[in-house]
Amino acid sequence: MALTPGLKFILSSLPGLTLPATIVYFAAEHRRYPRWLSILAALSAGPVLAWLKAQYQFIQEEREMRALGAVRVPEMKGKWPWNLDLIVGRLKQGKDGYPFDAIEVLFKRYGDIFNMRILGENRVVSGDPAHIQRMFATDFEGWEKGDRFRWQFASLGLGVFVSDGDMWKFHRQMTRPFFSRDRVTDLDLFSRHCEEALTVLKASDNVPIDFQEVAFRFTLDAAAEFLCGVRIHSLQGDPESQAFGPAMSALQHQLAQRSRMSPLWPIFEIRKDKTRKHLEQIQGFFRPIIHAALEKKAASHGSMAPSDTLLDALLESTADPKLILDQTMNILFAGRDTTAATITFLTYCLATHPPVLARLRAEIASELGELRDPSFEDIKQMKLLRATINETLRLFPPVPGNVRSAIKSTTLPSSVPGGKPYYIPAGTKVPFSTMAMHKNKDLWGPDADIWDPDRFLDERNQRVVSNPFMFLPFSAGPRICLGQQFAYHEISFFIIRLLQTFETLELAPDAQPEDSRPPASWATGKGRKSMEKIKPKSDLTMCVAGGLWMRVSVK
Repeated sequence: MALTPGLKFILSSLPGLTLPATIVYFAAEHRRYPRWLSILAALSAGPVLAWLKAQYQFIQEEREMRALGAVRVPEMKGKWPWNLDLIVGRLKQGKDGYPFDAIEVLFKRYGDIFNMRILGENRVVSGDPAHIQRMFATDFEGWEKGDRFRWQFASLGLGVFVSDGDMWKFHRQMTRPFFSRDRVTDLDLFSRHCEEALTVLKASDNVPIDFQEVAFRFTLDAAAEFLCGVRIHSLQGDPESQAFGPAMSALQHQLAQRSRMSPLWPIFEIRKDKTRKHLEQIQGFFRPIIHAALEKKAASHGSMAPSDTLLDALLESTADPKLILDQTMNILFAGRDTTAATITFLTYCLATHPPVLARLRAEIASELGELRDPSFEDIKQMKLLRATINETLRLFPPVPGNVRSAIKSTTLPSSVPGGKPYYIPAGTKVPFSTMAMHKNKDLWGPDADIWDPDRFLDERNQRVVSNPFMFLPFSAGPRICLGQQFAYHEISFFIIRLLQTFETLELAPDAQPEDSRPPASWATGKGRKSMEKIKPKSDLTMCVAGGLWMRVSVK
């Protein structure tokens, strides 16, 4: 039986916790000190050694910092010892708070970078596009996800989003050819699944329906066919696929909880791995598909037809079922959840901004009329549609945060013009909030909290043109999302057909679950949360807590 994360953590920590005390105790006993003194010395050994190590590390860091001509990152101070109250705060915000609202407050207090040290572990939080550019592009080789990240997200295997170095390059090379222009501009696949989604929505005519659930099933069906060549019919209520979606959401929630409790998360999983149940459901869905593909390849003696799916492309590179499973899971998570979240939040924004909705309907009608499906060229011409997608990605980025670790001691650029760079010790985690950066008024202007697609059409767009790392819905640099254009086309196709089909899009707050409504305190708060009529939630990717309940009526 595999050890739980908690037991692994305890076993790996035992030598460091017990060896100093044991050595000191027996040394004191050998000198025939009184028993009470031996015990006291043994109990003091661990804390004293930890203090000495911390002093030695501080001295070493000071030397490195001087050699690099750098300064320390401003350090925030919590109320509890070792800043343990920060973990409690992250858990509370994950349940009831507006996503990354607390980080925005801290940025205002400490600036665009600060050290949120927990239990002595450096955790340098940044919201500066120049820092992200350094980590993701100009010094790409100096940063990684890291071993601690991989252990925390071990349930996702060693796919492209979790791996580093040569393993990441291998996954990237396997996957890149599949996202060629010819594949991502083939809209027939979107059309098939979009019509099924519209059929589900039509059946609800003016009766409240959870639009988010329809969007997630649409992207799941489309992603499964695109990646694996299988029709799972979740929109038609297939029982197996009905369990698959909730399992993915539950797995993401638990992985997000690990992030919020880090570095103490293994202590809460001593009895069991809390991701295991959901992971087994997901893997149980994929394994028969992969097994059948491997058998087909074996029967053909390796002479496979040209690859039509990502699974076919993976089979051309490897026959390792674990490797194929990891990569397929990673890509499906990205292809389903991020796109569904953007469709959901975009529809919410259109429903709450009638003037923009009317303009977008007019743009679609002028290009396509009331019935014709869009082509790739049609979508390229719709500037307002692209702007509405970008503005939704800005305020509700589907992956609202990310993290990198420094491979060796390094620096990040100063946030003060002409100032010394910030010193980043080796192994330091640097999490950053895309969502907080996308609402930074210093970057986006005083109206940063307002959903206004025209900012991507008028002179304000020059801000992004001159500083592209301030807008990162698909990451950047060598690890930029391979499915970026696929997502844009899928979202565009769905929204076009949605507005061609339905006369009205209205929120149905009367159908919304009570515990998913925005807390009353949000209405009197500052910033974006005071405007919301739904409750955004972040569990690795964004969603609407309790669903987006709407009424739609057919034209």
